[in-house]
Amino acid sequence: MPALADTLRSTSPAGYMPAELPVLALPSPISLPGKENSFLVNPWIRSPLPPINAGPDTLRQFNDGNQSIPQRRLLPLPAPALGSTGGTTVTNTVVTAAASGSSSASTGLTTVTLNYISPLLVSGAAATQALNVSSKSYQLISMKSNGACEIRIYGSAVAQAADFSRIAYDPLPAELGNNLVTDVVLDTAPYVWNWQNRVGANQDSPQAGIAYLTIFNTGSIPQALQISFVVLPLESAS
Repeated sequence: MPALADTLRSTSPAGYMPAELPVLALPSPISLPGKENSFLVNPWIRSPLPPINAGPDTLRQFNDGNQSIPQRRLLPLPAPALGSTGGTTVTNTVVTAAASGSSSASTGLTTVTLNYISPLLVSGAAATQALNVSSKSYQLISMKSNGACEIRIYGSAVAQAADFSRIAYDPLPAELGNNLVTDVVLDTAPYVWNWQNRVGANQDSPQAGIAYLTIFNTGSIPQALQISFVVLPLESAS
């Protein structure tokens, strides 16, 4: 192998020469935002727009080019003056219909209390019931029981039968349309449960004012469970 001094040369090999590249012109300077504009003429100007119905607290200001003077502003639309023409006024009117010949009319929805007493259930046994709620849809408010139990409410008898073998606290199968309204386990006295956003609806065809109820005795002794529901009917059963 030749030495390094023998392989280095100061001139190009025969037949080779450096290529001459054209000299590129530098691009023209670009004016950065905030460097060349009319805002620098008067640093105290607030906005080129005429006065609008917006105060300093409602303006969101942004600066360009690290300037201390606001360059862009996002202004909210002015609030319409009361009594101005061209606006639209929406008035909500509540109409209460009364039956013919009645001296009084209902002023709103009213909660009802539904009571159910199961047969004597040994520990782990269950009872089913079609509970008459007198409404196709309803909102659950609260319930209480005289003993430890699990309470399930469904929108149809088919869903009630399909979910009967599921163990308490097991998740519902994600691929099934289970039609389950609520599933509550009461295991600590007092056996009371309050709902905040639970609405149920009957899914029979045609719809009826029925909620399908399944109750499991989760206590350690046989007991006849007495359940009291407070519900708010949302529509008629007819």
